[in-house]
Amino acid sequence: MSSPELAPVAFYVHHHGSGHATRTKLLAERWVTAAPIHVFTSAPDYFHGWRGGQVHVLPADVSTTRDPAADMLQHKVLHYAPIGLPGVQQRMAMLAQWIAVHQPALFIVDLSVEIALFVRLCGCRVALVRLHGHRDDPAHVAAFQLADHLIAPFPAALDDAHTPGWVREKTTYLGTFSRYDERRETKVQCRRQLQLAIDQQIVTVVNGAGGASIAIGEVQGTWKEIARKCPDWLFLLVGRVGELIDPPANLHCIGFTPDTFPYLKAADVVVGSGGTNTMMEVGAARVPFLSQPEPRPFSEQQAKMEALERLGLTRIVPPTTLPTTWPALLTQALRMDLSAWDQLPALPENILLG
Repeated sequence: MSSPELAPVAFYVHHHGSGHATRTKLLAERWVTAAPIHVFTSAPDYFHGWRGGQVHVLPADVSTTRDPAADMLQHKVLHYAPIGLPGVQQRMAMLAQWIAVHQPALFIVDLSVEIALFVRLCGCRVALVRLHGHRDDPAHVAAFQLADHLIAPFPAALDDAHTPGWVREKTTYLGTFSRYDERRETKVQCRRQLQLAIDQQIVTVVNGAGGASIAIGEVQGTWKEIARKCPDWLFLLVGRVGELIDPPANLHCIGFTPDTFPYLKAADVVVGSGGTNTMMEVGAARVPFLSQPEPRPFSEQQAKMEALERLGLTRIVPPTTLPTTWPALLTQALRMDLSAWDQLPALPENILLG
C-alpha cells in the first residue's frame, strides 16, 4: 500500500518495445519505500491489468502522418524534438503540471534523453536508465551528466568495454532479472506440458515484442532452409510469426504466446535477438543461446551480445550465416558452459536510489 505522506516516485516509460515496461513493473514492485508509484507512458497496453501504481496516459509524440526518422537530430543535445507536433507540446505540459502539483521525490526515465532533461528543468531529481551501445553523442553525454543517478538494467560484468569510468561510477547496476526468475519447471516438465518428445533435439526461435522486431515469417525462407539442413532438430518458431508456406515437417509455427517460458526451457538451444528481455529470459531458463542482434540505434543489441559473448553465454550468429553452417552451430551450442549465469548478481529484493 502506498503512503500519502510520502512524496511519489514517477516513471516515464517509452512506447518503443516492451522492455521499458517490464523493467518499470519489476522496479516498482521492489521499491523499498511505500511511496505512491505513478507511471507516465503513451503505451498503456503494456500495463493492462497492472496494479502496482497509477498509470497516466501521455499523448503520443509521433504522428501517423509524419515520419519520426525525419525529425531525428544528429550530433545535437537532443535526439528527437519535432517542431509543431501537438502531442509533444501536450505531453510536456501534462508532465510539468503534474510535477508542479505533486512534487515527486524522484523521476525515473526509461528511456528518453528529452524527458530526462525536461524533468530536470522542472526541478526534479532524475534517474535515467542507461542501455548498451555507443552513447558518446552530445545528447547522451548531457543527460548522463545532468542525471542524479544512472540505472543499468544489467550487472556490471555485462557493461560495455567502452563505457567511460565516470559513467560507470555514477551507475547503479541492477543485476539480472526477468519475469521468469521464479519459474522452477524442469525441461522434462515443460516438454510434457507442450507434448514434445523427451528425446527430441529442439531449437526454439523466439521473436519478442521489441519495437523494431520483424515477424519471423518475413524471413521464413531462411528458417525453412535451415530446418531442412538440420533434419535431426525440431524448430519451434515463437512470437510474431508470419504465414509459413510449405514448411518442412521439423518446422512448427507456434506464434504469439504470453508465456514463452515452457518453450525456452524445453529447448536444447534458443535462437533470438539481442534484446534485453530475450537475453534475461533465456538466462532465467539456463539454455544455450545463439544470438542474432537486430540493427538498433547506437548499436545497442550488438554491443549487448558482445558483452554476453565475453562471458561465454552466447555466440553471435551473423545474418549472412549460411543454412549449411547451422548443424555445426547447434552441435557446438550444446557444449556451451552456462555456469557464468550463476556468478552474476540478481536484482536486489529492495531498491532505493539515494
